[in-house]
Amino acid sequence: MSLFLPSLIAVLLAAVAAGVVGVLAVSNRMVSLGGGLAHAAYGGVGLAFLTGWLPLPTTLAFTVGAAFLVAWLSERVPDRAETLLGVVWAMGMAFGVICVDLAPGYAGDLQAILFGSLLAIPRIDLWALAIADLLMIVLAWKYRRGLMGVALDPEFAEVSGFPVRWFRRGLLVALSVSVVLLMRVTGLVLLVALLSIPGALGVRWGRGLGGAMAVAGGFAAVFGVLGLSMSWWLDLSTGACIIAVAGTTYLLATLVPARR
Repeated sequence: MSLFLPSLIAVLLAAVAAGVVGVLAVSNRMVSLGGGLAHAAYGGVGLAFLTGWLPLPTTLAFTVGAAFLVAWLSERVPDRAETLLGVVWAMGMAFGVICVDLAPGYAGDLQAILFGSLLAIPRIDLWALAIADLLMIVLAWKYRRGLMGVALDPEFAEVSGFPVRWFRRGLLVALSVSVVLLMRVTGLVLLVALLSIPGALGVRWGRGLGGAMAVAGGFAAVFGVLGLSMSWWLDLSTGACIIAVAGTTYLLATLVPARR
């Protein structure tokens, strides 16, 4: 039980981030960007492993840098944005692999980064998740009208005076932070599903932006607790169990008519 409790806390904290950022990613059509950042983040993991720097800030800085690189390139060549995302995604992964190859020592901890390891989650990651959750909730509430406007009609929002470009950059930072902090829960390989599935369900059944985030967070919490319990009792990978529960629920949900 002493190992299960921190894992449960991590799952519940992750559900908040997945609910807030997942809804924003789905409503702003940024899910593919989240997947790209999740894989590019491996470059930051490899860099930390090679240099001996602290993994969390190193990976976070690398991922935010990759996000802004994609945004900067996409603004200059908008018709090739998807291709540029794929290139940055691949380069981040390749850079991480090269760093790991060059680094001395045992790389077994990287398995947890790729596929998740809640049982070994550091306490500093729990605090980072809690602080990030609080900031995301406060900022989402404060700028809820702007976020709603950008999601529904970015052109009209820009004409109306909303700083659309800065909002999108803020979403990039939030997405990058979520990717890095949630990688211990599901791993980088499966992380995009934790952002997209609860977010899609929240957008489908929630009322307004806040309602969608609450519904998404609730679903993410249920997926996390059920997946963690399945992993605990059956001795399976936690991240895979969480996503298996989430994916099954989403497929079943497609058979239920959406709220009108």
